Amino acid sequence: MRRMKILLVDDEREEREGISWLIEKYKYPLEIMQAANGKEALKCIENHKIDILFTDVKMPIMNGLDLAKKVHETRPETKIIIFSAYGEFSYAKQALEAHAVSYLLKPIEIEEFQKVMISVMQSIHEESEEDQRLQTAELQNRRNLLYKVFSSGRIERKEEEKVVQALGVEQGEACRFVDIEFTENFFEEHEEIFLRFLKMYLGERVSYLEMYPNEGYLIVRDNRFLSGNDLQKQMEKFLRDLQRRTKSEAVVIISETVEQAEDLREQLQKIHTIQAELFGYGNRIISVRNYYSETEHYAQDAESAGKQMLQAIESMDTELISRQNRQLIKVVASLDNVSKIYLQNLLYTIVKAIYDKIPKMEFEEALALAEALFQARSLNAMLEVYERAIEKLLNFLERDVQDDSRIIQKIKNLIEKEYTKDISLNYVADNVNLTPAYVSYIFKKETGQTLVKYVTDMKMVKAKKMLEEGNLKIVQVARICGYENQSYFNRLFKNYYGITPKQLREKI
Repeated sequence: MRRMKILLVDDEREEREGISWLIEKYKYPLEIMQAANGKEALKCIENHKIDILFTDVKMPIMNGLDLAKKVHETRPETKIIIFSAYGEFSYAKQALEAHAVSYLLKPIEIEEFQKVMISVMQSIHEESEEDQRLQTAELQNRRNLLYKVFSSGRIERKEEEKVVQALGVEQGEACRFVDIEFTENFFEEHEEIFLRFLKMYLGERVSYLEMYPNEGYLIVRDNRFLSGNDLQKQMEKFLRDLQRRTKSEAVVIISETVEQAEDLREQLQKIHTIQAELFGYGNRIISVRNYYSETEHYAQDAESAGKQMLQAIESMDTELISRQNRQLIKVVASLDNVSKIYLQNLLYTIVKAIYDKIPKMEFEEALALAEALFQARSLNAMLEVYERAIEKLLNFLERDVQDDSRIIQKIKNLIEKEYTKDISLNYVADNVNLTPAYVSYIFKKETGQTLVKYVTDMKMVKAKKMLEEGNLKIVQVARICGYENQSYFNRLFKNYYGITPKQLREKI
């Protein structure tokens, strides 16, 4: 039972000390405070959370009945016990009207005192436990709602108000959220370090919502980080130190400020679009604001043709790449007045995308192409470098292209057979003789989800089936599914199904 506060109010010091002595004698878990009249008592209650008010009736300045009525109006959760030397029925009746839970007569009978105190303390304890249960349930409901919204990128109209409440965004306040995705099952092993660094760099006003073993969202409410580049700067330090400790890399996407459900919907859509366009990790930090902003030397036709070319490269379709490449060169060659720096960055973005898509292309080779691109003195020289990169990509696709669907099926079979292990991206890549980057790309392209999400989904389905069959203990199910940390398994399971493994068993 938690330690509670009791306030003893009586104008006679001996009476207060007598009640204090009884409380200490019977070792009740109570912190004792005293006041000589109702006015003093009200001041004390304003400054402290009082669980039990134990007050006399007859006192100067403000009597106990008036005190009880005022306390009930402002602190209805406080339990009120009135004691008095006057045993008339009128006082007892007024005590009930003041919402007292008990009325004791002076001199206090020990057995009656014990009975009342134990009953009141037990009542407070039960109410506290119920409040805690309701708060825990509400917190989990909010987490489940945010999990659904962040994973799908959509908000139903009927859920808008609940989503805003779950974000902790009240009237006049705002937040930003950060998507952070690691290459491997990061959180199962490094969550404690992650949370410690998170508090160090972003302070107390940040919440963390785990989505998958390798991905989570941060909800940032600190006013210091709601505008400008301070949040991005802190995340750079955060990732740098996290990599030093864990050797893990991540991609971070930072939203703009969110004040209402409409803002959240827009930012989620943009983040999911960026996620679909990104490839690779390497501790990259991307701001939604900058990602979608127009450059000073913006050329609409070239920008549009460049994006279409990037989409063609993403598809790895040789015919589409050739067609979009011809269109891009035609547009670039027709430009009269456009920034050289803008064109260099546009073409470099495409060269970089080519490097990301060719597993056998050496970094030094890609670096040499990029350097030649920025050293080019004319538009023609720039296009010559760019076309060498395109030619290399097309040659690779024509020579080494594989049946992606066959590879994906092989990966799925591997996961189905070995889901009990800690299946990482590197482990899968080794088994299919491809680079991790290429496996990540084709798996997401063919299935629409990351490898880690697919593995986690399968583990959760298998776990639910085993739990429903009822032949194994929960800890055994967790280990079979590759989770040595049972509390982590329980939390991940609850994220998926809304109930813990134990609750599923009890339900069955």
